Amino acid sequence: MEETVFLNGSLVPLSSARISPLDSGLLYGYGLFETMRAYSGRIFHSDKHLERLLRSAIFLGIHTGMTVTEMEGHLYSTLEANGLNDARIRLTVTGGQASTIPDLITTTQPNILITARPYSPPNNRVYEQGYSVQISNTRRNSQSTLSRIKSLNFLDMLIAKREAKQTGHDDAVLLNDKGMVTEASTSNLFILVKGVLITPSEESGLLPGITREIVLELAGNAGLSRAVRGVTLAELYRAEEAFLTNSMIEIMPLTRVDGQVVGDGRCGSITRQLMTAYKERVRKECTSE
Repeated sequence: MEETVFLNGSLVPLSSARISPLDSGLLYGYGLFETMRAYSGRIFHSDKHLERLLRSAIFLGIHTGMTVTEMEGHLYSTLEANGLNDARIRLTVTGGQASTIPDLITTTQPNILITARPYSPPNNRVYEQGYSVQISNTRRNSQSTLSRIKSLNFLDMLIAKREAKQTGHDDAVLLNDKGMVTEASTSNLFILVKGVLITPSEESGLLPGITREIVLELAGNAGLSRAVRGVTLAELYRAEEAFLTNSMIEIMPLTRVDGQVVGDGRCGSITRQLMTAYKERVRKECTSE
């Protein structure tokens, strides 16, 4: 059966979906996206993802004309149209058709696209082994407002990840213009130093992820010491534990950085505790028992 997508108010076959070649997302990267994960037919914290996208849309001057509730309905319609329970769902919003002269004021009606595809997470062996990352030569701009929104301007991250893959790593960690740690290519970063769970601050020049927010909450519920602040590369190298977070991989242990072992090179006890707590949150919110 052909994949069905949602495009500008209608569910259509993928082969029939059409967007103007003058779309401002294509020409200038003027747009936003969110990636969400569905478990057993329920989209985990779709409201948080949609609220973030709509805040960013207002900042960019993109007027979707939709509420969170309306957008959520279209997410579920797309999921159901494809007969999926466990899925990766992507919502893309662009500024719409624009003049070929760079000028965002010329854009018209936004384009709204939703895709839903089957998703299987990495197997247990990957989580036990953990990810290996390298420090990228690409830098994040801590002064740029774009670092705090999930825009279609994603080349820095893609280039960093490609370079990491080419050298045999799973991902890349980017520093900012001041040499401070920010995030991985598609994930936020946490480290454990002297028993304190630390994640780089938004001011470092990163996207504050939805999963990052949930992990901070879970850590607080567990009575763990937490800090949101600048993180140095030296702290990352000597961390007792480290892990990455995003909606698709949830919590992924980070066991090697630039070839150096993190902790004892295995998934740490605090990381494992939070992995269990996260899965329990998913179970409570996405399954009916």
